[in-house]
Amino acid sequence: MSIITLTTDFGLKDAYVAALKAQLYQQLKTPQIVDISHSIDPFHIGQAAYVVRSVYRSFPEGSIHFIGVDFNQTPEQNVLAAQLNDHFFICADNGFLSLLEPELIPSQCVKLTLSQPNSNEKAVEAIAHLHRGGALSVIGTPAKTLTKLVQHVPTINTQQNEIQGRVLHIDGFGNVITNITKKLFDKVGQSRAFVISARNHNFKRVYADYHEVVRYDLPKENRQEAGKELALFNQQGYLELAIYKGNPSYGGGASTLFGLSYLDPIRITFITEG
Repeated sequence: MSIITLTTDFGLKDAYVAALKAQLYQQLKTPQIVDISHSIDPFHIGQAAYVVRSVYRSFPEGSIHFIGVDFNQTPEQNVLAAQLNDHFFICADNGFLSLLEPELIPSQCVKLTLSQPNSNEKAVEAIAHLHRGGALSVIGTPAKTLTKLVQHVPTINTQQNEIQGRVLHIDGFGNVITNITKKLFDKVGQSRAFVISARNHNFKRVYADYHEVVRYDLPKENRQEAGKELALFNQQGYLELAIYKGNPSYGGGASTLFGLSYLDPIRITFITEG
């Protein structure tokens, strides 16, 4: 039995998510439904791609992932069912798949031809069909070309001593995730000293975990914990800038304090000893 995951920009204030689940329960007896996120910024498919990419491989192969972000069938946009990396994705042909896995091509992909007039109803029917083990070819026609979006990738200068990256995502804690990976950092850095520059903030160390900024050698009453700035590589291997125990609801998130937004520049300069 396939797991069904839901990622949308529906939010939780209204009944949109509940309505979607109700339709799935009407179609299937005991579906296993997992909410990845319903707090994607409206129509922000780049954000949706980052969030889904960070977790979908943790689900069993054959899982069905619904991406309800900019999910509308129009005269200029189809809705798709695709098999990619041994998982199924129901999404719009808006470039999401190209951002999710830029280096992979779906092994199968169809434009949904189901008769339901509403896009969400088409998605529910497609999910139920796949959940029952049905073939993609039954619910659509082959999608020969797909919309592709260019992934923002870091650049390296000719001297091989600087990486220019960008902010890829701001998470719920206000942490700033960049598009610079640990693999690229290690490849270019070659264990050299470095400075990470983000607007007026500089970082000269990358921690392995958030708690490493805490001075556990000091008595607890003498520690200054909350509010410390730090850089680390997150579980997905991306460089992240954070505030230890920062609270974005009170202006204490890294994105607010560092003045950083989506696609803002981040620079790492490596220092060669003279």
